[in-house]
Amino acid sequence: MSNGHEMRWGGLAGLASLVLAIIASILLRGAPRITDSTDAVASYVFFSRGLIMTAVLLAAAAVVLFMWFGATLATAFRLADPHSDASAVVLGGFAITTTAGFLATAVFGGMVQALATHPMLLVLSSVPYTALVVVRTIAGLALALPLAACAVAIARTDVFPQWAGWFTGFVALIRVLGAITVVGGAGVLAPDGVLAAYVPNALTALWLLVMSGLLVREHLPSISPQRRGAVGPA
Repeated sequence: MSNGHEMRWGGLAGLASLVLAIIASILLRGAPRITDSTDAVASYVFFSRGLIMTAVLLAAAAVVLFMWFGATLATAFRLADPHSDASAVVLGGFAITTTAGFLATAVFGGMVQALATHPMLLVLSSVPYTALVVVRTIAGLALALPLAACAVAIARTDVFPQWAGWFTGFVALIRVLGAITVVGGAGVLAPDGVLAAYVPNALTALWLLVMSGLLVREHLPSISPQRRGAVGPA
C-alpha cells in the first residue's frame, strides 16, 4: 500500500471521529450546566441514562479514531522530515490527549451508571458532574500540545499548505485560553460556557474537518523524506 493511501485512511478516521463526536454532542444537548441545581443534575442523570450511555460509547469510539488520525499526521511529518522531533511531539501529544479523553469519557459513563443504579447517591450527583466538566475543559490544554507541534511541523515541511499551519496555531492558542478560564471564570467564561467550551470545540472540529479532508485528498506534496547533506567537510 502506498504512503498516500495510508494517509487517506487516516483522514477517513478523522472524519469518522468528527461525525461520532457530533452525534454524541447532539445526544447530550440537554445536559445541565454546572451552575444548575443538584436536583436538575440528578434528574438528568436518572432519566437520561440510556441516552447518556449511548453518547459515551460514541464518544469513546471517536477518541480511538482521533488517535488514528493523529498517528497519521505524525507519520506524514516524520516521512517529510525524519530529522525533526516535531513528529514525535505530535504523536506524543495525541497520545496524551486521547488517553485523557478516553479516561474522562469512561469515568463519566461509570458515574452515570452508578448514580442511576443507586438512586440514594443522586443527592451527590452535582459533585462528580462538575468535576468532570472541569477536567474536560483542562484536557483542552493537552490538545494544544499536538496542535502547536503540527503548526511547527507544517511550517518546516510544507506537507500541508502554510495557511493550515497558521490556522492550527490559532486553534492551539484558543484551546489554551479556554482551559485558563477554570481559574475563576463565570457566565460565558465558565468551564462549560460559550468561550471556554463551545468556541474551542467548534474551532477544533473545523480544524479536524480541514486536515482530514486534506489527508483524504492526499494533499501531501512533501511526503517523501527530505534529503540532507552529510555533516562534515565536503
